[in-house]
Amino acid sequence: MSAIATTSRRPIVPLSLTSSALRLAWHARNLWHLVARPLTMGVRAIIIDESGDESGGAGARRVLLIRHSYVGGWHFPGGGVGKGETLVEAMRREVREEVGLSVDSDPQPFAVYARFRHGASDHVAVFVAREWSGTPVADGVEIVEARFFPLDQLPDDVSSATRRRLAEFLGREPVPERW
Repeated sequence: MSAIATTSRRPIVPLSLTSSALRLAWHARNLWHLVARPLTMGVRAIIIDESGDESGGAGARRVLLIRHSYVGGWHFPGGGVGKGETLVEAMRREVREEVGLSVDSDPQPFAVYARFRHGASDHVAVFVAREWSGTPVADGVEIVEARFFPLDQLPDDVSSATRRRLAEFLGREPVPERW
């Protein structure tokens, strides 16, 4: 496991223009789902750091969360599964693309959820990764921030779904079928 500090790569295009384009693409995707009603598969990664640091103390467990440029709140890294990709391959690729980390060992499957929003029929597989390498780096375009947070000191604006997944991961809530 690696360093805690995060950095951002400089965007090539001004962030406001890029954010607007990504926001428009997000809404276009939602419209497409209303019309075509495809079945999609996605992945999310609960990346855990158990190494501790000066602020959390030895053994303090922390979780990696990201902020997107096109949707509010903090989320887990993840995204869509590509054609010909396994769930684990997709999770590893998304983590690498979004924050530059490499998932080093076999991640543990946590749960599979159904999500029916904006006309879509999404299914999301969530994995837990405790062995990884690298330093989280937000790409500055799609991902504007990536940070580890102590599990008992999450930011106020964690998305409601992410907050629910963490409660389930910690055993505080049962794992439902729906996102």
